[in-house]
Amino acid sequence: MKLLLTRRGSQIVRQLLNWLTYLTGTRRFERLAAFAGVGSMDSQEDIFNVLQGYYSSDTEFIVLPMDFAYMGAGPSRQTYLDQLGELRQLKRDPIIGPRIHPFVAVDPRRPDFFEVARDFVENQGFAGIKVYPALGFFPFDDRLTKLWQWAESEQIPVMSHCSRGGVYFRGTSSEIERPSSLPNDFSFTGPNTKWTDQLSDPVGFRRVLRSFPNLKVCLAHMGGEDECEQWLSEPWPFHLRQSNWLSVILGLMKEFPNVYTDLSYVGYQSKLHPLMHVLVRDPGIGGRILFGSDFYMVHQSATEREFSIRLRSVLSEDEFRRISHINPQHFLAKA
Repeated sequence: MKLLLTRRGSQIVRQLLNWLTYLTGTRRFERLAAFAGVGSMDSQEDIFNVLQGYYSSDTEFIVLPMDFAYMGAGPSRQTYLDQLGELRQLKRDPIIGPRIHPFVAVDPRRPDFFEVARDFVENQGFAGIKVYPALGFFPFDDRLTKLWQWAESEQIPVMSHCSRGGVYFRGTSSEIERPSSLPNDFSFTGPNTKWTDQLSDPVGFRRVLRSFPNLKVCLAHMGGEDECEQWLSEPWPFHLRQSNWLSVILGLMKEFPNVYTDLSYVGYQSKLHPLMHVLVRDPGIGGRILFGSDFYMVHQSATEREFSIRLRSVLSEDEFRRISHINPQHFLAKA
């Protein structure tokens, strides 16, 4: 991936934002400076050391890498496999290793993606699979079939990005491999920031789950802040029930026994806390909601500790323990 800024450029941006914080007293600039600071760190171990400092010493973390090699933004400073190697070394560290549960990012355009994923999960101590469809593929891509078969049979947990926006494919839509059948309303028109959202739409996983109904998958972010707000504020005609991402995710959780969601990133929004509280208490789905923060993305809006404390203040101790301890244990458990 061609970085928008070099490491030196990130440092300059951070200094500028700190200067704006000093001049304006606006905390938003301070938060953006912290975000830029994490992004300019030299190693994954450095980033982990910042993250773990916000939590108690017995906290464990799910680590979600990204494979940017095929998103059409140019080469990265370090190859994805080298980054996985660095993460593997952290997993082998006697102090850090027991505290992290790294996943393997999978992209079906990588020729040996299945072999890489299987090796890292079965032999290198990795905990699961991460997919980010907006980078340029569909979850129901035929090339992923063998991955879903294996993940379902072994109960390997899968984490999928599932909110609008974020990182997206930068090439042309003609470069995307079209599956044999596409939804009738799918369109490759408009800017990439719009049509790539359709790749992450949770309705795509409905097609996967119909073939692999026991696949253990977390559709992250509850569909995103905007979808949660729409779910709260709009009436429910038929078309809305089918198109609102949170509505689709909740429907999949009720239909399939191993579909999860998490509160990452959206959990800092206090206006959504009543919704989260109600969902966590729901006997049908509350056992499949996970605490997550999306560090360091959430640093744009809150510190890691601030994020967790805000959410913890809304839930009872038993409810917070369920989403931060009990539910993640079930999600991470393999066959």
